[in-house]
Amino acid sequence: MHDFFKMMRQYASPYKGYLAGAVVLNMLSAIFNIFSFAVIVPLLNILFKVDTVEYAFIPWGTEGMKFKDILVNNAYWLVSDFSAAHGAVTALLLLCAVMIFFTALKTSCYFGSAAVMIPIRTGIVKDIRNRIYNKILALPIGFFSQERKGDIIARMSGDVNEVENSITASIEMLIKDPILILFYFGILIFLSPEMMLVMFTFVPAFVWIMGVIGKQLKRQSLEAQTLWSDTMSQVEETLGGLRIVKAFNAEKKMSARFDSVTDRMRRKVNRVNTRQASAHPVSEFLGTVMIMAVLAFGGYLIIRGKGLFGGTFMDASQFIFFMIILYSVIEPIKELSRATYGIPKGLASMERINRILEAENPITEKENPLEIKEFKDKIAFEGVTFSYESGRQILKGVNLEIPRGKMVAIVGESGAGKSTLVDLIPRFYDADGGRITIDGKDVKDLRIKDLRALMGNVNQDPILFNDTIFNNIAFGVEGRRRREDRQCP
Repeated sequence: MHDFFKMMRQYASPYKGYLAGAVVLNMLSAIFNIFSFAVIVPLLNILFKVDTVEYAFIPWGTEGMKFKDILVNNAYWLVSDFSAAHGAVTALLLLCAVMIFFTALKTSCYFGSAAVMIPIRTGIVKDIRNRIYNKILALPIGFFSQERKGDIIARMSGDVNEVENSITASIEMLIKDPILILFYFGILIFLSPEMMLVMFTFVPAFVWIMGVIGKQLKRQSLEAQTLWSDTMSQVEETLGGLRIVKAFNAEKKMSARFDSVTDRMRRKVNRVNTRQASAHPVSEFLGTVMIMAVLAFGGYLIIRGKGLFGGTFMDASQFIFFMIILYSVIEPIKELSRATYGIPKGLASMERINRILEAENPITEKENPLEIKEFKDKIAFEGVTFSYESGRQILKGVNLEIPRGKMVAIVGESGAGKSTLVDLIPRFYDADGGRITIDGKDVKDLRIKDLRALMGNVNQDPILFNDTIFNNIAFGVEGRRRREDRQCP
C-alpha cells in the first residue's frame, strides 16, 4: 500500500478540499446510520414487550455508575415515559418516524460523499493523461526509437483506464469504508468489550489472506498489461506496414502472430479476473464465520445471565442491536477487501506508466543559455561522433562546414546516418563527441527554442494533424507571423 499512498500524495493533493468534504459526509453518514439502528431497541421492546422494568431518570454524572448504563437507562426512561403519556401506538409511530428521518439524513450524506468523489476520480485520470502527453512531448526522439509506439499508446489508454477502474474507483471505498468500520467498531466496543475479543481473533487472519491474494494479483496484472502492450504494438506495426504485408501475401502469418498474442493475454486476464472474483466469496465466508462465532458466544452469555468478566450483560434487544451493527460492519469490510484486490491491478499499470513519466531526458539546457535570433555565417561539425543506445556507432569524426546560402546534399546508403547527422543540429539527439556550432556558438550552449526556431523542416512522409488546412500550414507559427500567413493569397 506504500506505492498507493505515494501515488495519492502525488495526484490527489489538488483535490484536498473534495477529500475533506468526503470524509466529513461519510462520518455524518456513519453517525446517522448508528442512530437509525439504535431506534430498533425501543421498537422491539414496545412490539414484543420484552422489557417490564420501571425506569426512572438518573442524573448525568451520578457517581458509581458507568456512562453507558446511565445513557441506556435514560433512553429507556424517555421512551417508556412518552409511551405511558401518549400510548404505545403513538410511541411506536414516533420511533418509526425518527428512524425514517435518520435514514434520510444518512442516505443524503452518502449521496453527497459519492458526488464529491466524482471530480477527484475524473481529475486524477485527466492529470495522469496530461502528464504522460507532456512527457511524450518533452522526451527526445531517441526515446521513441527504443520504445514501440503501440506500447506507449497502450500505456496511455489501457493502463490509464486500468488505473481509473482499479485505483480511483477504490478511493471512495478507502475513504468511506474505514470510517464506517471505525464508527461501527467504536459502538460495538461501547456495547460489549468482551464480545469484541471474539471478533479481533478473526481480523489478523482476514488481513493476511487478503494480503497474500493481493500480492499475486499485482504480479499477474503487470504481465497482463505487458501483453496488452504487445497487442497494441502489433496493431500499430500492421497499420504502418500494411502495404508490405499484402505485397508478400503475409496475411495468414500476421493473423497467426496476432492470435498468439491475444490468446496469451486472454489466459493471463482469466487468471487475474478469477483471483479478483474470489474477493467476495472469501470475505463472505470469513464474515459469516465471525458472525456465527459472536452469535454463539453472545447467546451463551445471555443464557448464562452475566458477562465474561462478571456483571450484567446485554438484554435481548440490545444484543439484537449489537448483531445488526456487527452485520453492518461486514459489508464495508467486504468492500474494503474488493478495493485491496483492485488496487494491485492499478498499481501494476501505474508502474508501467511511471516508466514513461520517470524517464530521464538527456537533452538538457544550460542554466543561462545563449540567445540566437538569426543565422549569419555557417554551421560547422567538428569531429562529431554519435552512437545509438544499442552501441552501434553511426557517425565517427565527422568534419563539415555548411556556409549560409549554400545548398548541401548529404548522400549515402540507407542506414548510413544521413538523417541522424541532420537531427544533431536542432538537438533531436546530442553528439557523443566533438561539437556542432552555429556562427561559432556550440548548439549545446544555445536556448533550444531559439535554435529550433531558426530552422524549417520538410519530412519525407507527409503528416497532417487533425485540424484545419490553415492550422496545418501555420503549424508552430504564432503571433505576428501567423497573422501574416493568414493574409497570404
